[in-house]
Amino acid sequence: MSKRSVVSACWLGVSLLAAGVHATAPPADSLLEDLVQEALRNNPDLRAAEEAARAAKERPVQVASLPDPRVLVSYTNEGWQPSLGTMPDSNLALMASQDLPFPGKLRLRSDISRVEADRSQLQVARARLSIAAAVRRAYYGLVLAEAQLALVREQGEIWRHVEAVARARYAAGQGTQQDVLRTQVEVTRNGQFVLARRAESAVRTAEIQRLLGRAAGEPVPVAAHLADVAETPDLDRAIQAALQVSPELAAARLDTQRARLAVDLARREYKPDFFVQGGYMNRGGFDPMWQASVGLNLPLRRARRAAAVAEAEAAARATEARVQSVELVLTQRTRERVAELDAARQTAALYAGGIVRQGESSVEAAQASYQTGRVPFVTVLEALNSLYADRSRLLDLREAQARLRIDLDEASLERGGAAMAPGAPAAAAPPAAADAPAMGSMSR
Repeated sequence: MSKRSVVSACWLGVSLLAAGVHATAPPADSLLEDLVQEALRNNPDLRAAEEAARAAKERPVQVASLPDPRVLVSYTNEGWQPSLGTMPDSNLALMASQDLPFPGKLRLRSDISRVEADRSQLQVARARLSIAAAVRRAYYGLVLAEAQLALVREQGEIWRHVEAVARARYAAGQGTQQDVLRTQVEVTRNGQFVLARRAESAVRTAEIQRLLGRAAGEPVPVAAHLADVAETPDLDRAIQAALQVSPELAAARLDTQRARLAVDLARREYKPDFFVQGGYMNRGGFDPMWQASVGLNLPLRRARRAAAVAEAEAAARATEARVQSVELVLTQRTRERVAELDAARQTAALYAGGIVRQGESSVEAAQASYQTGRVPFVTVLEALNSLYADRSRLLDLREAQARLRIDLDEASLERGGAAMAPGAPAAAAPPAAADAPAMGSMSR
């Protein structure tokens, strides 16, 4: 085979490899859903949230119960020697007493505790949404890393073919040694890119293993590919879906309900609490004695109670404002995600349908011109680097579409992340006359 034939064969291999952008594999969503279900079964952060919710469900019974009764046994002796039955002032007494809160107080405290238990259930709902979204993000991050790794390896194969072309042209007296050295640099640099993509793949794999509760080192299969979203979701429907699924919005509404109950409880503190007690006294040989009494506390510190009512009312107004704030933030986040998703989808279409194809044509033109000596070798290098940069950008845009679609399903108040961090405990029960704290935050 002549040197010119070798050069032509090498350029043919370059052209075939560079055109591989349009080859895609069928999607495999079932594998991802299996991973999500495994995470929802085994993730320790979700189990912690579920146990915290179970613990909260036991509180209403506790706060609705009367205080424990008190029992007192006493012995009174007259003189130093035991004198029960011989002296009139010697006696053995049994006393019992019970505190009785004003009617309605225990019921209000129980209702507040039930609302707090319901709020803990919303922490579980947020944990499920966040963990499922985190698995999907990490999975598509792994898909992107594997796709980028395949692209970098393909680019390395391209550079090895180009190096062969440069060597053949140099041997034929048509090229320069600088061309050969430059391609060797690109081959070496490509090895650095391979290592970086492998590291990214390992990071995403470790993240998925943690979310699934798997032991470190277990492989995570990848069968999906990155594709463009078929169409941009309808904005109004996306907003309505987010408002319906958002645990934060439901929690804000429960906070308002709880705050109103706290106002009623603070007002009822103006009412006195009662206590009853009774006793029996044994005096030995003398007639026994018994007693019964009813008492109450006097709610005289009215300034303190007025301040508690004012605090509870202010907290209630704050929770009502927070409901509106959550709705506005959730609407804003949904608008942002839909807009960014639409922009990513349209930009990806430009890359797939125009920029990448034009880059392929540029590579073909550059290599043809280089073979005839009309352009320097650096023109071919620039065309190839530009083509692979565009193909890499197309993969990024498709991964961004998948991530933004996940963000829409998650309905988080945070930008680009979840609203409750894995490992974060459920929110503690807020004080009776104060606003409940907002849920925590998590980002990828």
